[in-house]
Amino acid sequence: MKKRILFAIGAIGLLLGGVSSLAQAENFPQSEEPIIKPPVEEQTLKEAKIDTESLEIGPFYGLYALDGFGTSAVYGVRLAYHLTEDVFFEGTYGITRFNQDTFRNLTGRSLVNDEKITYWNAGAGYNLLPGQTFLTRKKTLNSTIYLLGGLGQTQIDGQAHFTFDAGTGYKIYIVDWFEFRMEMRAHILQTDITGENKVMKNIEGTAAFAVFF
Repeated sequence: MKKRILFAIGAIGLLLGGVSSLAQAENFPQSEEPIIKPPVEEQTLKEAKIDTESLEIGPFYGLYALDGFGTSAVYGVRLAYHLTEDVFFEGTYGITRFNQDTFRNLTGRSLVNDEKITYWNAGAGYNLLPGQTFLTRKKTLNSTIYLLGGLGQTQIDGQAHFTFDAGTGYKIYIVDWFEFRMEMRAHILQTDITGENKVMKNIEGTAAFAVFF
């Protein structure tokens, strides 16, 4: 009987000692900072500002592929008005030529008398994905990917053809008053220069500069 009482007293003592140790462990102060700190390098990024002016104008140059015929250089000028940060209206005037070298080599004759092609169009654009372009680790430039479309007229061999155009492009703002952009457009028109009515899809790729004022 006495052994049982001594065993019970010993068990109670061990239990109380465990509870006391647990309470001390919970009150043990813990460091709030990690033992190993990862290196943190703060960087100050400089980004180009965008001018508050609404008008922009600039020349462009590129290639114009006449559907079913050859590719020629194209050049012209664009004028745009920015209604908001995302929406703008734009007018374009361009000059290229009817490349009929392949047709002339195959048939021995010319298809058109005047190889000069001129066009104009007016339409609207939308800045779909505005963002930033990183030139270096500390230098960024504002940029955007945009969509555009419009209506106009294409002059081929003295005849005017109603034209619909649509495309996409990429703009990057070098400084607050100067931008560079690359663009792809499709000019869709109907013509009978080959002797039958045909819908032409002429593809144009250009690079351009523009200034704000």
